[in-house]
Amino acid sequence: MSKKYLITTALAYTNGPLHLGHVRSTYIPADVMRRYLKLIGKEVIHIGGTDNHGVPITLTAEKEGVSPEDIVNKYHNEIKRDLDSLSIEFNSYGKTHSDIHIKTAQEFYLKLKDNGYIYEKDIEQFYCSRCNKFLADRYVEGICPHCSGEARGDHCEVCGRHLEPTELINPYCVNCGSTPEIRKTTHRFFRLSALSKDLMEYIKNSNIPDYVKNMAYRWIEELHDWDISRDMDWGVPLPDDKNQVMYVWLEAPIGYISFTKMLGDIWRDYWLNDGSKDVKIWHFIGKDIAIHHSVFWPGMLMAHEEYSLPSSVISGGYLTLEGKKMSTSKRWVVWVEDFIKYFDPDYLRYFLMINAPLNKDCDFSFDEFQKRINTELIAIIGNFTHRTIVFTHRKFKGIVKVDEDNLKEEDLKLINKCKETVKEYHNHIINFNFKDALMDIIHLAKEGNNYFQRMEPWTVKDEERLREILYTCLLTVKYIIYLLYPFMPNKCRELLNQMNEELDLNIRESGLKKPTVVFKKIEDRDIELAKKEILNIENEDNINKLKDKGNKNKDKEYKKDKENRRNTMDTITIEDFAKLDLRIAQILEAQEIPKSKKLLKLIVDIGDEKRQVVAGIKGHYTPEDLIGKKIVVLCNLKPAKLCGVESQGMILAGGEETVALLVPDRDIPVGSKIQ
Repeated sequence: MSKKYLITTALAYTNGPLHLGHVRSTYIPADVMRRYLKLIGKEVIHIGGTDNHGVPITLTAEKEGVSPEDIVNKYHNEIKRDLDSLSIEFNSYGKTHSDIHIKTAQEFYLKLKDNGYIYEKDIEQFYCSRCNKFLADRYVEGICPHCSGEARGDHCEVCGRHLEPTELINPYCVNCGSTPEIRKTTHRFFRLSALSKDLMEYIKNSNIPDYVKNMAYRWIEELHDWDISRDMDWGVPLPDDKNQVMYVWLEAPIGYISFTKMLGDIWRDYWLNDGSKDVKIWHFIGKDIAIHHSVFWPGMLMAHEEYSLPSSVISGGYLTLEGKKMSTSKRWVVWVEDFIKYFDPDYLRYFLMINAPLNKDCDFSFDEFQKRINTELIAIIGNFTHRTIVFTHRKFKGIVKVDEDNLKEEDLKLINKCKETVKEYHNHIINFNFKDALMDIIHLAKEGNNYFQRMEPWTVKDEERLREILYTCLLTVKYIIYLLYPFMPNKCRELLNQMNEELDLNIRESGLKKPTVVFKKIEDRDIELAKKEILNIENEDNINKLKDKGNKNKDKEYKKDKENRRNTMDTITIEDFAKLDLRIAQILEAQEIPKSKKLLKLIVDIGDEKRQVVAGIKGHYTPEDLIGKKIVVLCNLKPAKLCGVESQGMILAGGEETVALLVPDRDIPVGSKIQ
């Protein structure tokens, strides 16, 4: 049974074209892997497309006065143009706003329902009476309850916290500006929590990289059921309720299946789990959606029961720009379309893969880009391949094979290095270590340059020996081209064209074409022009000032925060501390607050009375875990309402990603004061 490979890339969201961050984390590494697998004779298909549903698209359409479908078609075409410009190749490239996808997603949903994984539940949601519709999270904005900054219904841009729309202070509808009211609506929920044990076992036994596994473990430990319907009309209609659509994160991943169906019945060989197939399914995605692909999506497939699970989820890190976070709203971004006006697309493919390991965040700097292209790619790889082809063309006009049995020890040493490099490279590529694979090529090219220098072919009078030396160099060039091809397909084809050779590890007798420079140097003026035109930066001093300003601002913020903390600690007195009524309390009751993902409502005994306290520990503790637990409560805090529920105190806890309650280390009576 021959192994098959199915590679997918995250479905690009049709709300804008692609920037460098998109292609670095997802599309280039996926294309590198696809090309390499084809190179070594594997059956592999690459499935991709665009994600066309969700609130941002309807908001953009309303803003521009066009239909959502107009926005989808516009950016679907622009995204495909950007991918084509970087030689990213697909076997199938589809849209989620298509008949084949809508039908597949609805069939998937009904199968989940038939299997008992979908149920109905009443929830509370903002409703705009003036617009006469329920408001999805992006349609609500207001004040963040944590930092008082301006926030939208799902996220605070100032402090970065995830929010529920009903948490916002002074909420308003983004369409009409009126204050929405809270109404009940019925949504569908997916019983994701029922799959906790199966998901934990799946993650444990999968080939998913450890850094993704660790994120998945944390989510599975705190797994909740998933709201999978929305009160809007743009999306895949629920087959059992035409007034609602599927949540985009339920239906979009099904696109991997529906887009494979575009190839015909072959889709069954990759997706149907009948136990007779040896298939690897690899999802290449950005790290911001790693959990969706390692937890939610496998859970959906498990509940469906008929489809194969992903073999691995390869998560690419973020890309910053000149030391700063990219921002499309602030125009601090490099679009693919703009970049390739100035530089060769293959140079970008090379740089983004060698600049850092795929799982790490990295920075794009125009100066670093120029440096690595000129000092690595051109000075090492380009130098060796060009001088070999030029010298051979000048001496013999073509390639003449030699008997490898007659080669000298120094020749065979370099050829053996080529063969060893292929093995090392394979191990790196197949484990998604693309940076290390490129470094293998650079090291081999260095060996080739060293050999060329030692042999001094320009001094060799014996023609047969000269043929042996140049044959060894040309064979090494073939190895370099073969290994470099998945990363730089166009440049490698140019080299093969000059050599009249094919993409393999053999040397044939053929005539060389007149050599031309394949790897051209990036000049300072090219970089200066790109900075000016793309980033609106006139010269190098401005770049440095911008970096320095960013670093200084960070330093100032850190020092100011540190000083504030130190001053606060210095100025507190024992009298200040005595004002705090801290007591040992015991949790009597605990329950979830339906409209919040973070808050739990607790009833606690503080000794002389019972209090209702709201605590942001949901997801870190279940209500069942808390009953009977002794904790520390600040009792004389002014009451406040959180998500409409009054809190008459504060639970003391510590931590950020992992939150832990402060508890007494020995049993003392409820109501005991902290002194």
